[in-house]
Amino acid sequence: MNGDFLVRHHHQLTAWLRDGDAESLDAFLGAHHDAFELVTTDGVTLDLETLRETLRGVGGSQPGLSIEVEEITSVTPEVYRFLERHRVNGAVLGTRVVTAVMRDGLLLSVQETARR
Repeated sequence: MNGDFLVRHHHQLTAWLRDGDAESLDAFLGAHHDAFELVTTDGVTLDLETLRETLRGVGGSQPGLSIEVEEITSVTPEVYRFLERHRVNGAVLGTRVVTAVMRDGLLLSVQETARR
């Protein structure tokens, strides 16, 4: 994994949430390990199946959305930290610090921490 992967991965999520592009959703979900877990900024833990079910119902629900990925740091070859910013029509909706763990070239775990 590298910074290009993270940026592309979030562009795929953006294309699904903003435009309802089903191919982008498939590519986004395909980058996750079967044992994947996400800890959201609210402290909720989602497994891959729950994430899949949640995302399937929200395609095209956020017109004007962009997700920016910046300040990517490789902590180890399997662990990355980066800044993620969500915008709608240019206005910042939220910023988070994200730690991502890889296994076998797939995302195994993601921890999001809200930044104020």
